[in-house]
Amino acid sequence: MRRGRALRDLGTDQSGVVFLEFLIAFVPMWTFFLCTVQLAFSAYADLVVKHSADSAARSAAVVLADDPSYYGGEPERSLDRNRVSLNDFRQALGRLGSSFRGSPNPRGIAATLSNDVLVNLGRSRLNTIRLAAHVPAMPLSPFNVGQNSRPSLAEAVAGERRLLSALYYQPFALAVTFPGAQADVATGPEIVVRVTYAYQCVIPWARRLLCSPFHDLDFQSELDDAFFPTAQRLVGGRFRVIRRESALMIHDAPYEYRTQGGGQS
Repeated sequence: MRRGRALRDLGTDQSGVVFLEFLIAFVPMWTFFLCTVQLAFSAYADLVVKHSADSAARSAAVVLADDPSYYGGEPERSLDRNRVSLNDFRQALGRLGSSFRGSPNPRGIAATLSNDVLVNLGRSRLNTIRLAAHVPAMPLSPFNVGQNSRPSLAEAVAGERRLLSALYYQPFALAVTFPGAQADVATGPEIVVRVTYAYQCVIPWARRLLCSPFHDLDFQSELDDAFFPTAQRLVGGRFRVIRRESALMIHDAPYEYRTQGGGQS
């Protein structure tokens, strides 16, 4: 009798109904809010990548017809993939280490870093254009691209970004390609530059709904043309593909450069 009465009381009990209704309404509304914030961040990233493509196109318009002596004799309009090898990095680190041992002056170290290491590391017309694309995209640098890259909501909205994360992330997550170029040579009067970027989604829960793991992105063939693609297998987190293009006329002139220097013949 007592058990039957308890079951009847449980079936007619109305306590907790408001809380249950709140949960039913709150979960989809909270998910919608998080997805809206993530889409807003993605729209901001799209504008940054568009600016990156414009910057790369402005660089290409000048660099492609520039003096070959500035690029190790590389022919004009060349878009050759001069990738950076591990040996290049070893030599660059050796030059930087020598500057630390021989010149404790910070100015001397900075001069070696900027004038020797960065300039000679993979120097080509393509890498010069890549650099023009990389700098505007640095504000999009991720918090962490390791296997446990899951920033909190507070970090995602107002977290501190570091320049170092951009320096180690962008060389394999940003690709500069040239639709319409034939055999790595710009043949037309204008150059079309496409910047493809793997943008890290940072909003909890929304990133699982709207974004994909790095190895599942649909632009792996484009990322093969990134500056240093071998580190891609170490990436964790969730990402979205952003592509933007920009086109400009190449600023060339009907004369040949001298063999040494940049004057007219």
